[in-house]
Amino acid sequence: METPVARRRRWPAPAAALLAVGLLAAMALSGHVRESRQLVRFVPAGVMPEEPAEIDRVELRRGDARWVFARGLGGWQTVPDGRAAPVALVTSLDESIKFMHVSAPIRIMERSEWDPVGLREFGLDPPGYAAILFRRDAPALEAEFGAPNPQKVLQYMKLGGGDRVYLMSRFIGESWESALREAAAR
Repeated sequence: METPVARRRRWPAPAAALLAVGLLAAMALSGHVRESRQLVRFVPAGVMPEEPAEIDRVELRRGDARWVFARGLGGWQTVPDGRAAPVALVTSLDESIKFMHVSAPIRIMERSEWDPVGLREFGLDPPGYAAILFRRDAPALEAEFGAPNPQKVLQYMKLGGGDRVYLMSRFIGESWESALREAAAR
């Protein structure tokens, strides 16, 4: 003969399973998973408000050298010849554009902070290289890159037409430098 205590122990597992199936059914019918309040939503905080997919042309400059790439139906192509860009260059361009959208500056210096020493102190007079990003044939962003900071983990950057100097994570400039190396090797 079974005791009442033994019978009660059989119910929790099937009840929990039934509750879980009910929760899954509710999520399937509603079309979304219940949001966890412990997760933080990602908000892009980069210097470029446009979505990376909206950038359809990139112009890279270093000294007197200039390379232009346009996004076509088949991916990135060189301008004016329309040849497909190599995979390594495509990867560098896509990453670099994405970094401009998502990576926030570590520090922003107003003109009053950098003017006494000048832009040459930051490697921005003249800049080491520049990337101009276009959206529908209109410039969306012009970034001029200067020297890395003394610890070599950050890099100075200035946006065309602006008076602010941005201190950005070094990996952003390294990504553009990779694109420049690939472009120059063509």
